[in-house]
Amino acid sequence: TTVGELARAGALVMRTGGHGGRGRVPVLTDHDVLAGTAPSGTLPESEEEPVLTESGDVVLPVLGGGAVARVVDEATAGAVLGRNLVLLRPDPAALDAWFLAGFLRGTANHRQASSYASTATRLDVRRLQLPRLAPDEQRRYGERFRALDAFERALREAGRLGEQLVRGMYDGLTDGTIVPD
Repeated sequence: TTVGELARAGALVMRTGGHGGRGRVPVLTDHDVLAGTAPSGTLPESEEEPVLTESGDVVLPVLGGGAVARVVDEATAGAVLGRNLVLLRPDPAALDAWFLAGFLRGTANHRQASSYASTATRLDVRRLQLPRLAPDEQRRYGERFRALDAFERALREAGRLGEQLVRGMYDGLTDGTIVPD
């Protein structure tokens, strides 16, 4: 089935990020979704009603061509959905959020649901596909996708720590606190 069909059937709600809002609420940006970081953006004040994230929402960037889908956790819940993002709010009785996010990350899935301009890729989220599975089977997949997400975050953190270590070694060698022996 496709995301568009699931939305029409009421199994999920699909919303797009806005260009403004009321108050100074943290904004989840496309960069935050791609990097797996906390909401870091701001939007200009406007009368537009902002889309607020909730725990269990699945957020995808629509520009750039990366196969990314992020499940909103408690720490990110309440952030405003930024520009170039689509929010999918699955009905928990019909869809497991991690199952949904995991299948939406498939590279082939993104390729077939994207349109390509000369320098940009735009994802049509409605065309993304996932298999129709019973709730128990969805949860089994969802558990594996959640474990992969945790592993990915650990690798990302290890990479940051490795960069800091290397930077410290360069600094130590250049300022004389470490000798080259």
